[in-house]
Amino acid sequence: MLRVKTKDVLKNVFYTAKGNLPEYICGITNNSNTVKKGFIYVAIPGCRTDGHNFVGEAAKKGASIAIVERFVENIDIPQIKVENARKVLSKISANFYGHPSKNLNVIGVTGTNGKTSFVYILSKILLSAEKKTGTIGTLGFTILDKFYSTDLTTPESFQIHSIMYKFVENGIEYAIMEVSSHSLELNRVNDIDFDVGVFTNISHDHLDFHKTMDAYVRAKTKLFQLIPEKGFCLINLDDRFAERFMEATKCVTYTYSISDYNAHFYWEYVQEAEDGIKGIINAMGSKIHIESRLSGKFNLYNILCSCACAHLLGIEAKTILKGVESIERIPGRLEEFRAPGKPRIFVDFAHTPDAFENVLNALTHLRKDKGNLITVFGCGGNRDRRKRSKMAKTAEKYSSLCVVTNDNPRFEDPDEIIKDILSGFSNKANYIVIKDRKEAIEYAIREANENDIIAILGKGHENYQEIKGVKHPYSDIDVVKELYGLK
Repeated sequence: MLRVKTKDVLKNVFYTAKGNLPEYICGITNNSNTVKKGFIYVAIPGCRTDGHNFVGEAAKKGASIAIVERFVENIDIPQIKVENARKVLSKISANFYGHPSKNLNVIGVTGTNGKTSFVYILSKILLSAEKKTGTIGTLGFTILDKFYSTDLTTPESFQIHSIMYKFVENGIEYAIMEVSSHSLELNRVNDIDFDVGVFTNISHDHLDFHKTMDAYVRAKTKLFQLIPEKGFCLINLDDRFAERFMEATKCVTYTYSISDYNAHFYWEYVQEAEDGIKGIINAMGSKIHIESRLSGKFNLYNILCSCACAHLLGIEAKTILKGVESIERIPGRLEEFRAPGKPRIFVDFAHTPDAFENVLNALTHLRKDKGNLITVFGCGGNRDRRKRSKMAKTAEKYSSLCVVTNDNPRFEDPDEIIKDILSGFSNKANYIVIKDRKEAIEYAIREANENDIIAILGKGHENYQEIKGVKHPYSDIDVVKELYGLK
């Protein structure tokens, strides 16, 4: 366990203290359940709960300091009052762990879709180049080829710095991380020393939190304001918000596109087939030959973006090809399962209208003659209600049958979520509602023949179903493997 002088942890923090501060700090958390002796507990005012209500509990568990935005009465540990606890949490976390990001090449990627795929592909390329690489994102975090789970796309600031501290301890050179709009808006990445910023795309998502598309885009552009002049940014020229991201940064900017030959990186030639993608990327005049087992137009973007970034990092074309060729699948991203005499099943994390469009459009091109597409999906609770009907409309557009089921209802009534979904269908004959997700998948398999394709969308790699604040063990992938007799 680390033990750091309190004065060093609080460096460059403006505060008012109540009580005598201890000489050393042993850890940081904003969750009273994880407090240990000698920790700083940071009370964050939240949407559902206020961390100030748990200062007493943190004190009983051994916290030696509470950082608050207002003093809490009848507490027998020192309190530090600050203006913005989230910003301070980020700063003291960087101080506590010795600013580990300064010793790493940190590549941050933001956008609505494609972040996880970009991180996965680029990491494989860098590992093929024998670069010691770590990742942070939706799938968890990795140190070289070892995987560890986390709960958020971008963890809390103290968790990020803890992970990066582990990276430095393990000799990691490159840290690739997904940077969500929430993390940017909630100051989780304020004190990360980014070297590279990557933008994938923007589509309808998280408007329950950001309220408007303009606010959503503005949150995303904050990453590019964090990139220093000596770094670089890589931007999807095909996205309608590309110019907003170019204007946000002061460093050199490169672009990629699958349709505009004026971009710095583009597909000079490409052939899509059932079993993958082959082509040549024009990388500012150089040629990168690509052979990949990944499919779909959206993977044209994912591969292009990852290879462009690798090229800008100085990786040779033959090594880029080696890294891309090594990828059989991306967990929970159009992940395919087959069994003799059964329909092909694809499990994907798609949970936005645009992601539905990308995935289902790709799958329609993989169907055999006279084969149908059956889509199993639901929508998450306590998220933007406006996208639910749009997702149904897209699913109906491509599918012969939609099986509407539960996703992560969270604290919302599952029946109300399904009601919102059903409002997007034009014909009742095009869907059936089966609330139990496993039963929904079983039904889809019974209704399909071996020429059909089943898309199971929304959860991807997730291994839980969240209901009323409790995460119950559940996995689409495990269900499919069980039903297909796969290991």
